[in-house]
Amino acid sequence: MKLNIFINKEINHFIELAAKKMGTSKRNVISIALTDILNKSYTQDEIEKLKESIQLDYATTVTINEHVAEKIDRISRYGISKRLFFGYLICDYFYRYYHYFITKDEIDEEKEVNTERDYLQIKLDKTVKDKIVEYCEKQYISINSLFSYYILNKEITVKSFHIKEPELLYLTLGKNVKDMIRKKAIEMNVSYRFFLNLVAAQICQDLSL
Repeated sequence: MKLNIFINKEINHFIELAAKKMGTSKRNVISIALTDILNKSYTQDEIEKLKESIQLDYATTVTINEHVAEKIDRISRYGISKRLFFGYLICDYFYRYYHYFITKDEIDEEKEVNTERDYLQIKLDKTVKDKIVEYCEKQYISINSLFSYYILNKEITVKSFHIKEPELLYLTLGKNVKDMIRKKAIEMNVSYRFFLNLVAAQICQDLSL
């Protein structure tokens, strides 16, 4: 099903850059934002302030699943249409947290975003993989996007992992993301496969999977 929203051209530019950097689609970038947005509640005063400060002038569409649609329907919108209500919230989210996805230089077009993609294959614990796959299917986010988001932005505090029953996971990631994997793995003095297992463990810990 489709969620029609109004954002603005500036935020659409942020989202397009983030999608290119992560090697994914705009839908996945917006879906990551929606998972945070839908876990919060909003007062009418908060929404009124957003209406005063944010101009919406760009229509876009996001594909969502039934689970996400049900969560959207449960949020009080204070008489505002879905496309405007969630447009304000998505714009506010990216104004606040764009640095989770892209740098200021990339926004200013001083630094070109590398759109190449690379492929990785790693062995994960089957239970861990199944939990992440189930979460991504429920939230309608690609596994590649979730891993990219964590690799680019999240501090990995988990120090160990266990593989009881190994299973392969195939990832398609932006070149920027793969470069970050290499950089962080070197900093931690571990292999990139070990690092990605730590990322998977961190995802499970943070999301209570």
